[in-house]
Amino acid sequence: MTILLYMFLILGYIYEDSDSLLVDNDSLTICGNHVYALKINIRNNSQLFVRNATGAPDSTGWLSLHAPLIVIGDSSTIDGSEKGYKGGYLNSHPWGYGPGGGNAGGVSGGAGGGGAYGGNGGSGGDLYGGAGGAAYGDPADTSIQMGSGGGAGRLSVVISSGGSGGASLSMSGNLINVNSSTFRVNGQNGETGVGLEASGGGAGGGIMIWADTVLMSDVTIEAVGGNGGDAAFGGGGGGSGGRIKILFSSQLDTSDVTYTAEGGPGGIGDPGLPSSSAGDTGTIYIGVPPGITDLTNEMLNVIRVQPNPARCMVNITTEIIPVQIRMYDIAGRLIKSFRLLNHRETADLRGLERGIYFMIAENHELKPCKIVLIN
Repeated sequence: MTILLYMFLILGYIYEDSDSLLVDNDSLTICGNHVYALKINIRNNSQLFVRNATGAPDSTGWLSLHAPLIVIGDSSTIDGSEKGYKGGYLNSHPWGYGPGGGNAGGVSGGAGGGGAYGGNGGSGGDLYGGAGGAAYGDPADTSIQMGSGGGAGRLSVVISSGGSGGASLSMSGNLINVNSSTFRVNGQNGETGVGLEASGGGAGGGIMIWADTVLMSDVTIEAVGGNGGDAAFGGGGGGSGGRIKILFSSQLDTSDVTYTAEGGPGGIGDPGLPSSSAGDTGTIYIGVPPGITDLTNEMLNVIRVQPNPARCMVNITTEIIPVQIRMYDIAGRLIKSFRLLNHRETADLRGLERGIYFMIAENHELKPCKIVLIN
């Protein structure tokens, strides 16, 4: 028994303090705003789930992570699917929650329309199908929002509940390095087979990754709208796709990244009645944050290293002193730490293996520096 307990403890663990969050081969349910002074490292098949903030009908699921260094890899997942604005339910609130909530079906029949964030939600089927929710938010600004809920299917009274939207997920820092991992904020499907009028799917949520340097390889990012439900009379409208934003101010490398923000298809109803429609495709924006135009290495508030690539001795130049510099490898492990008292100093990197490293200052105003060692 002692051996089994020890094996369980070493197979996965979670560590969190004011400096760092480490999740290794484990799962964590989390919501709200989390700021760490040094780093976030999620690795080895770990899973983060966005918690619905309060559990109330109109509550939303959102997660904001900030640290100078964020490293996510080894088949890890952050999932906020179905945790956004709630779908319409009960006769007291048949319309979907949120600024783009789908309308419920008409009193005399009709399926609920899909919610919206990245685009318009699809309309419901039958003679009095509910309208899809209208798109909201800006595709290219520095905010991110949740997906709205789909409307309820209604035949005099509510008979099927709308799907919830996807959550809001944002990550920001100096350096964000993601490999072989998945982010999801998909909308929920409308209910199927519950009554004669189906409900609408929830909209995909929002994902924003914002850093000076963004490096992503073999990554899947999903903000897909939920399917409209199927019913004997009116199918539900599909939820719209959500919004994906990748913002950088210094360096971007997104090799082999799959972005998906498709709208959900409309549900199936009686072929003799008007059909439901699919939700719109969401939006994907990859670029510099609004207002930033100068991306050259001559900008102030940067760390400069020469030569680069380097072998052993490097000259480090900064505009802000004194400053504490931490050097990490590409897996997020702290390799060296030193304090600069002068604008230009020499650092000895002998003994380090060849590869890619990053120098990050405790002062968040300094942009990180990528170093290639060729020893």
